[in-house]
Amino acid sequence: MMKVRWSVIGVLLGAVVSTPGCSNKDEMRWKEQVWLSDGRRIDVERYSVALKSGFPNTTDGPPVYQEISYAPLGVHWSTRKGGAVPEMLSFDVMDGDAYLIIVPGDDFKDFCVGKPIGSYLIDVYRWRKGLMQKIDQHDAPI
Repeated sequence: MMKVRWSVIGVLLGAVVSTPGCSNKDEMRWKEQVWLSDGRRIDVERYSVALKSGFPNTTDGPPVYQEISYAPLGVHWSTRKGGAVPEMLSFDVMDGDAYLIIVPGDDFKDFCVGKPIGSYLIDVYRWRKGLMQKIDQHDAPI
């Protein structure tokens, strides 16, 4: 009887060890159709990692990493810097340049220091000839 009990425990332990581990993160890759300001539609590649919110509700929690890519213009942006994850608001292509607008995930108390009145709490990135640069929001065609 004791031998059977240890055999059952051994089988159960083997099943638990061989079962894929549970992760506290959800990953997702998808294509997203973006409707541009000139009426065209393009497909961009997206990737996101979010924490699971946990017991008892296992819905998606906050994002911890994001990417967006648009190969025809050499666009690739990600949240590799660590800290709070910025929120992507808008992506557009104008006059051959790509623009991405995000809400920075950082502490906002220093954001407005040295900025003109009327500035939004956004960062604007432009891709020109495949090179990304952060530009002043007042220089962006928004």
